[in-house]
Amino acid sequence: MTHQPHGKPLDCVAVIQARRGSSRLPDKILMPLQGKPVLDHVIQRCLAIPSVSQVVCALPSDAYNDAAEKVALAAGASVFRGSESDVLSRFVGAVEPYNPKYVMRLTADCPLLDPVVCEDLYQALVTSGRAYGATAFFPHGLDCEVFTHGILLEADKKASHKNDREHVTLWMKRATQGNQVSLAPDKTYRADHRWVLDYPEDLDFMMALERVMPHAFSSVGWQDVLAVLDKHPNISSLNKMRIEEWAALNQKIHDQASTAG
Repeated sequence: MTHQPHGKPLDCVAVIQARRGSSRLPDKILMPLQGKPVLDHVIQRCLAIPSVSQVVCALPSDAYNDAAEKVALAAGASVFRGSESDVLSRFVGAVEPYNPKYVMRLTADCPLLDPVVCEDLYQALVTSGRAYGATAFFPHGLDCEVFTHGILLEADKKASHKNDREHVTLWMKRATQGNQVSLAPDKTYRADHRWVLDYPEDLDFMMALERVMPHAFSSVGWQDVLAVLDKHPNISSLNKMRIEEWAALNQKIHDQASTAG
């Protein structure tokens, strides 16, 4: 599905990077949490970000992802279909009809992302006048990046390594090194928490959290989740063994692109 362009540029478009074909946890974005697919939760969270004018779900073009498109449309997002491996080009295509000033990147495996955190990052980047910003030291699963449309187009022209094309913002991070916005929690360092769906243990975590969460996933803030986990510390232990493994994998991806580029 291709969007219909708006009459004037938008300030901020949120793009949710999504696909069904995850090798570590297949079909994770359509798994049910509190009676709704994970992707639906993510979209509802994105729609609640005050400065986001449009939410676009960027999906691969193959027929296998048709079911995800149906979920996305029913949840209130627009959909763009593009290359599965060249995710950078998929982002360019997703925002092209809207010509936004800023693009917010989110991923479809984070059903607990916090709209307030995303909004705070956006406002910090706009105030700074810089081209790229990201969250830092929040629980993994609150990850958010915001960047100008201009640097997205520049990355699309200059990034050639396959990791830069697949991981969207690697080139931007190198290009803006030392001149970025980093949003961290004011008081509590909680980067040792993992609230993302990527491994079977992460699904165990989400299902255990679902059983004790008194409110809907789509409405809680990240401090609310922390409060529940503080009362049930055994839940966080379910996927804690994956934290270092994931960090090492991401470092390897960054190193390979940096060496080649």
